[in-house]
Amino acid sequence: MKKSFFILFTLLFLRINAEIRSVWVLPWDITTEKSIDEVIETAVSCNQNELLVEVRYRADALFDPAQGAYLYPNPEPKSYILEDAAFDPLAYILKKAHSKGLAVQAWVVVFNATPTEQSYIQQNYIYNNHKDWITYNINGSQMNIDHQSGYFIDPGIPEVQEYLLNILGNLAAGYPELDGIHLDYIRYPESDLGYHPVSLARYNEYCQNKAEITYNEWRIMQINTFVENAYYQLKEINPALQLTAAVFPDIAEANVDYAQDWQSWLKKGIIDCVYPMAYDVQYAKFQKQLAQIKLPGIEEKIVIGLRAWNGNGNTLAVGKGNSYNVKEIAKKIALVRNCGFAGVSLFNYSGLQKGNAFAQLAHLSFPEKKEYPLGKVADKVTGITSPEPNYAAEAKLIRINNEIIMQLKIPQEGLWNWELYKDTLLVSNQRFYQIGENREILNIINPQLCANLEPGHYTVHLYQEKSSFQYLIPVELFTPNE
Repeated sequence: MKKSFFILFTLLFLRINAEIRSVWVLPWDITTEKSIDEVIETAVSCNQNELLVEVRYRADALFDPAQGAYLYPNPEPKSYILEDAAFDPLAYILKKAHSKGLAVQAWVVVFNATPTEQSYIQQNYIYNNHKDWITYNINGSQMNIDHQSGYFIDPGIPEVQEYLLNILGNLAAGYPELDGIHLDYIRYPESDLGYHPVSLARYNEYCQNKAEITYNEWRIMQINTFVENAYYQLKEINPALQLTAAVFPDIAEANVDYAQDWQSWLKKGIIDCVYPMAYDVQYAKFQKQLAQIKLPGIEEKIVIGLRAWNGNGNTLAVGKGNSYNVKEIAKKIALVRNCGFAGVSLFNYSGLQKGNAFAQLAHLSFPEKKEYPLGKVADKVTGITSPEPNYAAEAKLIRINNEIIMQLKIPQEGLWNWELYKDTLLVSNQRFYQIGENREILNIINPQLCANLEPGHYTVHLYQEKSSFQYLIPVELFTPNE
């Protein structure tokens, strides 16, 4: 009896002392090491524990797509937002934030493909290479962006889904230390869009051969399929990786206007957490939104997004003549906690920075630190700490046509380092491997080296940083059927 009470007390204690405290960080705030240091310093001093950093703005990258290209191709260029195209904001954020105990999710804009400014649209990758993917309206015309936040590509096109799944896989494979991938614009732009000829043809075929459904049910099916495929793909790459999404708070509106049936994602278990964007400034409306969002048994998978910017561009600090300020935000945070949700997420960092508003809010709502409840930050895909593996690692080095392939047999899944030597170190890499057979295409990692790699004897050093089990494996580069 005492043991049962102790377990119950421990679980309650952990729940009380754990809360997601998240901040959405726009790409303009992560363009330099200095600006990232400021974001992290502010988040830590204000007792936050998660950063949602926007690393795919509009079919571009604020990270290095080459890192995950060995499995998932990503042709998108570095973002025009970056001051230095050689800088990798995501790698720097992960290193710095994890050292301070902050979880990091890569915030990815999904179906919204372009900015609104014409000059940037003209240089946009998808607009220039896949303009035919842009969605159509109900009247059969390709969408315009007069009242949208850019061109949307149509989820009902299979090639669109495959392309975007590669983008997500590229991130997950290239950055195994990520705590999560956060989907945004995971929806249609409005109710009368999504009528691309390819999607319409597939819908008509579906109704003829399977079942009669409404077109909005078809649109919902396309978004649901993408989320489900993304979930299982990412879990295969890294089982510890969280998949989350920013969603509309009104469930009916989300379904009818945007085909965003996030309630079913939670019930089916194809997403780890949703972040409803409850941005209305009116407290009474906010109360009604929370009452609707509070779904029995899954509140712990819902993080409430709060408006943390001022419409006139001024500070949210108290005493500056604004009716909507940090006191109003603090009142909403208190209600979120009373409702038993997993936590809050603030949109956005730059809106809170003006006039020291973030520090004021921390004093009101975050006076003490809270544990991050979704697992130990930066230690979810690390090395072996268990007993000796069941079998030793193996490696082979093969040339097929012009590709150099390293085949690895991994004894336990996790984050592994490998190094290839011939007298000196030639090439190295680090990524998350599944147990059993894995492979690397060395040409992608170092094309120049592979072009000149000669037949002969080499050594593969395979190890995990937190494990005593390391392997020095002699290999010979050979070509099959020689």
